[in-house]
Amino acid sequence: MPKCEHLECGREEQIWLPSLDEGLGDTKKHTWCKNCGTIKNISDDRPKKIGYWMNKLSIISGELSLKQCQRRLIAKEIESCVSFQDMFGTFGSDQKGLFIDIVSRSAHIRFSEIESIIS
Repeated sequence: MPKCEHLECGREEQIWLPSLDEGLGDTKKHTWCKNCGTIKNISDDRPKKIGYWMNKLSIISGELSLKQCQRRLIAKEIESCVSFQDMFGTFGSDQKGLFIDIVSRSAHIRFSEIESIIS
């Protein structure tokens, strides 16, 4: 999937959508991309840059003694995933779940064990 060069809509083109943040009312105006139609994440659940997740991988590697080949396979999969590259419409909780899934599958580690290390 090619990365979109997001072009935000103007203030007058914003759309009303339900708010995920508590205390802000039922709906809030959201910006969206004119090129791909993705709605911008304006919630408190912000995504993290890829370096944050590579640091978490390093912590997990130290705690659980992952082999170099496992770390490299995990890093390559994270780098290839759009959710870690394009943060326009991505949620942090989605990234976290995806990260845990990738590490769990590649290193055969339980979800709960990974989550306890990175939290």
